[in-house]
Amino acid sequence: LSGYLPQIDDSLSAGKGICLDYAAIMTCMLRSQRIPTRLEVGYASNVYHAWISTYIEDIGWINGVIHFDGTSWSLVDPTFGATVASDTLREFIGDGTNYTVKYIY
Repeated sequence: LSGYLPQIDDSLSAGKGICLDYAAIMTCMLRSQRIPTRLEVGYASNVYHAWISTYIEDIGWINGVIHFDGTSWSLVDPTFGATVASDTLREFIGDGTNYTVKYIY
């Protein structure tokens, strides 16, 4: 990811990208709706990775990307969410301790 800059329009046109592309697209979408969002880069377990955190009023910062099932918010990662089965994803994300932030944008 070092030196890589996501090109949101290119990723949307191509329909694919790397983790930083997914995180940048989701950050852009949420911020366009005035939802405070941080694009974060660091490690997911031992893999260099990008994801987001979002601020939800009355709850605070939700680390990792959010998923709302109509009742509660839980952690989701847009990259893994696109390519990994839900049960495996929930197990990996767990309580978020697998994620270590190195940079916030």
